[in-house]
Amino acid sequence: MPIYLLNANTDVEKTAEIEQKISEIMPDVVKIRNLENIAREIPFGGKELMYVLFLAPSQDTAYVDILVRIADNYRKRIFFIVISDEISGNDYKRLVRSGGADWVSSKAAAQEILDIIVRRRAGSEVTSEEGPSPVLVSFVPSAGGVGNSTLAIETAIQLKRSKATASRRVCIVDLDFQTSHVCDYLDIEPRLQIQEISSTPERLDSQLFKVFISHHSSGVDVFASPRDKFDTCGLDFAALDALFGMISSHYDLILIDLPVNWFSWTSKIISASAGIVVTGLNSIPGLRQTAEALTTVRATTDVSGEIRVVVNNCERGLFGRVTRRQHVESVLKHEQIIFVRNDPAALESINAGTPIALNNSRRKISKDIAGITAFCAGLKSSPAAVA
Repeated sequence: MPIYLLNANTDVEKTAEIEQKISEIMPDVVKIRNLENIAREIPFGGKELMYVLFLAPSQDTAYVDILVRIADNYRKRIFFIVISDEISGNDYKRLVRSGGADWVSSKAAAQEILDIIVRRRAGSEVTSEEGPSPVLVSFVPSAGGVGNSTLAIETAIQLKRSKATASRRVCIVDLDFQTSHVCDYLDIEPRLQIQEISSTPERLDSQLFKVFISHHSSGVDVFASPRDKFDTCGLDFAALDALFGMISSHYDLILIDLPVNWFSWTSKIISASAGIVVTGLNSIPGLRQTAEALTTVRATTDVSGEIRVVVNNCERGLFGRVTRRQHVESVLKHEQIIFVRNDPAALESINAGTPIALNNSRRKISKDIAGITAFCAGLKSSPAAVA
């Protein structure tokens, strides 16, 4: 059970006494120096709730605003226990209402802190049994131009239009921050400003989170950035962790459109996914790239999600048989493959900013994509999914 201690009280003698009492009953407590370190020390996909014992300043109560913001942001990841001489009724209500904090008097015994943790853990276990975690599905392109974004969009729209999944909250997260184009395909405005939370993830509160959402008329929400040469390599993973923490509390199905290039956070996201869709083309170079992408995905640490291969833009013969199907199956042995036909309507839909699932749903390509939709709809949350 990870428990951390953050001391912001300048009364050395008093805090030394409190720390001594805490260490006697909780010897494994780890000290941290500031709030910024909290977001960076949480392991992505960790199952256990992190507890932070916060020795509050004696006079200054400005910390309440910061804690409420972080507690609201990370209420499924971090639980704060504020320790101080006194607290106003209003501040106490704000802490409790955040869902991620509580208060204990500095005069109380350390056992009271432990009791809060025990009660909280018991409540978390009940909650996890009652409400399922969100399902993450990563769409992994084997190369550029394979239609990864288009497939993610069409799948999301079909999920919202299907009677079986219409009630589920669906969103697309476009992680290509430099050349994002999901919103172009849907003719909506990209609103995610990842730069704003890159270095200070604790800034992401519920109000800012709502600003980042692009709503589509189909009911699918999108998180995508305006095209910008933002230094993606320098993106602090804590920012993505904060973003996905908020997303996971608002949506049931999260489709992630990954960029071609791999970054330090790519494997973490794939590991947390219940489903992994690797996309490629039906050509000799395309199949090689797909096979290489599958090898890379499986080499990722702790991958437990189900994998499907989607071979896009396939030509079909007179009787509907996929051209070079035997070659595809020989290269991608033992893989479960979904073939999606080449259809001029796909390009027309992109130019019009209207998905095929909305204006040409009876075309045969929609039936092909329905195989991906059924795969996503049947997934259950991965054990490594965001808490």
